[in-house]
Amino acid sequence: MTLTKVGAAIRFQKLRMLVLSREGRVARQIGANLECLGVNHQAHAATLAECASELLARETEVVVAEIHSDYSDGLMLPGLLRELNATGRLKRIPHVLWTGEAAGQVDGSISGFQDSVADALAPQAWDHTLNGVSVSALVSHARLALAVGIQVQIAPDSRLESLEAGLGNLLDLPRVAQPVHTPSASRSIPTEDDVVSALTSGDGLRVVFQPQYDLVSRAVVGAEVLIRWKHTRYGEIPPAVLIPMVNRLGLDLLLFSYIEKRAIETLLALDKAGIDIPLAVNASAKTICTPGLAERLAGKMKRAGLPARRLKIELTEEFTSVDELSLSASLTALRGRGIQVSLDDFGAGSATLALLSQMPFDEMKIDGTLVRAVALTPASREIIAGTVALARLFNLRLVTEGIEDETTIALLCQLGCRVGQGYALARPMESADFMSSTAIAQALEAHLPA
Repeated sequence: MTLTKVGAAIRFQKLRMLVLSREGRVARQIGANLECLGVNHQAHAATLAECASELLARETEVVVAEIHSDYSDGLMLPGLLRELNATGRLKRIPHVLWTGEAAGQVDGSISGFQDSVADALAPQAWDHTLNGVSVSALVSHARLALAVGIQVQIAPDSRLESLEAGLGNLLDLPRVAQPVHTPSASRSIPTEDDVVSALTSGDGLRVVFQPQYDLVSRAVVGAEVLIRWKHTRYGEIPPAVLIPMVNRLGLDLLLFSYIEKRAIETLLALDKAGIDIPLAVNASAKTICTPGLAERLAGKMKRAGLPARRLKIELTEEFTSVDELSLSASLTALRGRGIQVSLDDFGAGSATLALLSQMPFDEMKIDGTLVRAVALTPASREIIAGTVALARLFNLRLVTEGIEDETTIALLCQLGCRVGQGYALARPMESADFMSSTAIAQALEAHLPA
């Protein structure tokens, strides 16, 4: 063994690694090369589900993931790591090393975040693929992963030298700081029984309100109603943990019912104060397609003496499994009863142009990821400008989410965005704070229409 290989063996021998590959042959090849590099602690997973089990069972420092055009698990891995980290059950977020067989000559390892390396490769990278997946697309995806705290490197092949270079680069990187979890939440999350108990009893549940502002006058013109859950043992439970559990248990309609009841109660209080603004409640397509939902909501608003237009339903992104014909009918029924419908997170996930062109909406909301990048990339500004034009074409109101600084507000106004929400304007407020805030008073003075 050469001195170089001896040095690598010493450096990597304590690494705990996981190989994510559907092909046993590929996994064995990667595993053998890792052994040559001195890696003594490694496991293999063929699917994301197996990968999640391994990561929760033992601390892992690096996941080597196969990239292939007809095997998406490697691409989905950063998203899985983000979700697992949100639960507080990961001791650390593993680094990721993507590998495959490159078409075209790519030397060394490709950084997913270092602009100097990525830019140096840019003229050639567009023509390279890793098992059919564009290298330039992988670099962009790696940058997105870094934005949520996941370090990624790309090895052009699974040979010894490539793996060594990729691992070396990963170990040289500073580990991204992870969210701090409370001691009680760092090892456990609420059980499904806890979720069922909370939804049936209401214990620990409450709603908060994030105002939406006219970006020019800074008057409040609406608000989004958001769920919060404080567990007696684990403290505040993030919606990213609660909502997937609710959906998995099939309790989405029960949660929606809790939120819409509080929304209508708050609308009554606003009405008594002479404040005419709508409140928006998030709903999955499954919830929206519940038989009789439009009639039930319209009936509740009528009995409360409130115009139906004051209630807005935001279609969230999780709708791909629902029949589009049923969804279209349900949205039309809501609008027919005077209830507004909004397309949430436009520009992310499944919120596509096709959906917008096929379904009836009153409003569209630009995803916060695009909004946060508006001051950083010309492409984001062009997309938002195009979305503004699209909203005008479809005669839709437009709301921009995720506004985090004054510079972004100024740029959005230049691009034609009129209404927005985000931390730069106001964080989600408790009910009493929302009702008494100065911004609400401004809305009252301005007598702005809903």
